[in-house]
Amino acid sequence: MAKSAKATLHRDAWLKKALDVLFSHGIGSVKIETLARELDVTKGSFYWHFKNREELLCHVVDWWRDNQLAFIDGLDISHINDAPNLIKSVIDFTDQTDDSHHDSAMREFARFNDYAAAAVAQIDHSRINYLCALFTAADFDDAEALLRAQALYFYQVGEYTTSLNLSDDLRDELAERRFRLLIARPPEAK
Repeated sequence: MAKSAKATLHRDAWLKKALDVLFSHGIGSVKIETLARELDVTKGSFYWHFKNREELLCHVVDWWRDNQLAFIDGLDISHINDAPNLIKSVIDFTDQTDDSHHDSAMREFARFNDYAAAAVAQIDHSRINYLCALFTAADFDDAEALLRAQALYFYQVGEYTTSLNLSDDLRDELAERRFRLLIARPPEAK
């Protein structure tokens, strides 16, 4: 029975494991044998889903991008009643998620792979557009909304791509301060 379960390992398991290895050990370690060992399956399982390593890497990029786009598409902004609280929930969610490991892995891969770079650029653009819509719904003009969306997004990406180790209490305090800063109204021009 266990052999049958291994033979039918889902393709997504290979893709997720490839991203995990990419994050923890770098692109050089994303090898068929390494992944098969980590997944406790034979290499034959790999070849059931992919022709070769290059195809796997393309599918990893597609899988990551498609999951990120599906998540963004699932965020309904058409019925925003309370944009500031939604902005707060975005800050809280991004501070608590472990998904940043896959994001970091894809950004590292994108440094030297044009296909991955295009996917990262597409996701960055989609995420900033979503945040911009939230700030617009919170009654900021277009320029202010874009500035605040970029400030929030660049902070979040910068925090998880650096090696800062913040305590949970400090991270929560900074998230609250960041929220108050980002929703504060700009001073009136004199």
